[in-house]
Amino acid sequence: MSLGTLTRAAEAHFLSESAASRQLSVLETELGFKLFSREKRSLIPTPQGRKFYLEAERILYGLNDLPDIAQAIKREQKSSLRLISIPRLVRQIVSPAVARFCHEDPELQVKVDVQAMRYLQRWVAGFQFHIGLGRLPAEHPAIVTRKFCSLPTMVVLPRGHRLANRSELTLDDLEGESVVSLLKDTHLRKNIDSIYQAEGKTLRASVEVSSSYNAGCIVASGFGITIGDPFVAHSLGDGELVHVPLKTDFRYDFAFFEPAQGELSDTTKLFMKHVEEVAQEYMKRNGF
Repeated sequence: MSLGTLTRAAEAHFLSESAASRQLSVLETELGFKLFSREKRSLIPTPQGRKFYLEAERILYGLNDLPDIAQAIKREQKSSLRLISIPRLVRQIVSPAVARFCHEDPELQVKVDVQAMRYLQRWVAGFQFHIGLGRLPAEHPAIVTRKFCSLPTMVVLPRGHRLANRSELTLDDLEGESVVSLLKDTHLRKNIDSIYQAEGKTLRASVEVSSSYNAGCIVASGFGITIGDPFVAHSLGDGELVHVPLKTDFRYDFAFFEPAQGELSDTTKLFMKHVEEVAQEYMKRNGF
């Protein structure tokens, strides 16, 4: 999966191509499903193979950190941090918090990963990371959360849109607009659907995408509008999009995701303090 061809994988592990192929076949037999389909001497990952790779990669991610962990213990180095965040928080919250954190102590070792919520929760629960930053609610039983930010629901529009100068919008105002929304099986889409249902309406999306960032990109390119939190507009930088509050009580809550067992290190607590400060500044700056 990582090297692209069986030949390269065999060479990397000092095997013949036939031996590597046999090992792959043995693994597929043990798993009970095909990892690759064979097409004209090429190996094409199956959907099951891609899912298995993502889970295996999570485990290997932790294993690859073992040499660094061992060296840190040797040096009695405690000032390290491994954090994971959902994409929407990276630009406005995570990046400035990491910058402040590292300015205070240039010797800190910080590793940042960005993943979707479904991976973030499992990886934090499995102790692959010291702390996660995501959106509530949390579903994993081995996770505890601590809210640091609550934001209103926004209609995100391209600059110059006929509704862009309004102080507030209702769903009636959006009648006739093309809507770019999240896929139906996502929590974010379910939240938006509930807002429509509360007013006896049904959301009919013109385009469905897998992430809020994708939705913002399409709207910034000149098609439709989308509904979400303010980070959707701000993730693309100033000038691309504008956001107008939607009249609804629903809010987007963001929180720290911590392993339920174990004590947070002083380094982790310090980083969390920076996140809280950055989040408060963001809300104050934008009138939230």
